[in-house]
Amino acid sequence: MYEIDFNVIVNALPQLIKGIKTTLFISLISSVVAFLIGFVIAFLRTMGTASLRAASTIYVEVIRNTPLLIQLYFVYKALPGFGPHLNPVTCGIIALSAYTGAYISEVFRSGINSVNSEQYQAARGLGLNKLETFNLVIFPQAIRVVIPPLASQFINLVKNSSLVSVIAVTDLFYIIYKGAVDDFRFFEFFVVGAFLYMALTGFIAATANTIEKFISTIQEKEVRI
Repeated sequence: MYEIDFNVIVNALPQLIKGIKTTLFISLISSVVAFLIGFVIAFLRTMGTASLRAASTIYVEVIRNTPLLIQLYFVYKALPGFGPHLNPVTCGIIALSAYTGAYISEVFRSGINSVNSEQYQAARGLGLNKLETFNLVIFPQAIRVVIPPLASQFINLVKNSSLVSVIAVTDLFYIIYKGAVDDFRFFEFFVVGAFLYMALTGFIAATANTIEKFISTIQEKEVRI
């Protein structure tokens, strides 16, 4: 009979904390870069020239239709043959950012398409160029309606960050799996691991809900005015 013993978790706590820090670092940097990638791609796909729209569409389709694990290995194993060798953490950030950025661009694009086209025409009629129209008129309205799906993408990024363990990054999943194998305590480590990932993603969900309520409050005040 298997006897549950969480003392192994207490002994592994320093390593778990180190793993959490690595996961948080990779997730935070990747989220910022992915957001910027998504912003740029969404702009190109909605307001760029025909060639830029085609190039950005190809990028999104290639990323969305290939596994993240292959993309991760491509950055880690294939790219060094054409340039400098990058450390595993940097490779993980690049792969996660490129992957999540493609999905975020689709989220932004759906939000942009929800904005009335007459507002674009009005902004252009007032003399604003495409970039100014996008930044000052279209995007601020689009961001209000895409917060829930945007939060989902950031949650997925945190969960997908566990894949960087396959390229020897000592993230949270790497520590969990190594501890489970070394101590033969799979139940304890995987239960705690699931709880820790739930805590990280739950924080993102709670933050997104707070932002959404804040924006809704502002919109209600604007309507009353």
